[in-house]
Amino acid sequence: MLNNIRNFLLYFKSKRVLGFVSFIESIFFPIPTDVLLIPMVLSKSYKWQELALLTTVTSVLGGVAGYFIGLYLYDEIYPYILLYGYEEELVVTKEWFVAYGVMILFISSFTPLPYKIFTITAGFLSINIILFIVISFFGRGLRFYLVAYLTDIYGAYIIDYLNKYFLYISAALILIFVVFKL
Repeated sequence: MLNNIRNFLLYFKSKRVLGFVSFIESIFFPIPTDVLLIPMVLSKSYKWQELALLTTVTSVLGGVAGYFIGLYLYDEIYPYILLYGYEEELVVTKEWFVAYGVMILFISSFTPLPYKIFTITAGFLSINIILFIVISFFGRGLRFYLVAYLTDIYGAYIIDYLNKYFLYISAALILIFVVFKL
């Protein structure tokens, strides 16, 4: 009985830590959530679907927090943009983000690119929050469900493949995007 209670508490704490790390990774934390997600799935103490869902939801919530940080810092930063003569660059960046925002958001939410930079920039540029949330759920969900599923099916062997090929897959996605846009 006592052992079951201890296991439940460890299970509950571990999931809370995973959710917290996933949340802050979308704002500022430099270590990817996969560092916790993969070992937790490998332990077989958890259902991979629950972990992927938890990671997705908390990551998107962190992305929304990053979005609002960018949104509310705009008034603080904009005078410096004008002072240093970067208004035209800001306008061009905003046009590109608006024109390709869905693809940029998807690529940043799925690939190893720093999602946190894009969440803050999306808020800074006042990108549609609903679109931001939908694309973030799709991209982050696809990433975390894929990592959790492959880890569950193939175990520790998949870690080498993910580390080796995930960057190539990400680069291919970006290259395909660039080629289609040119």
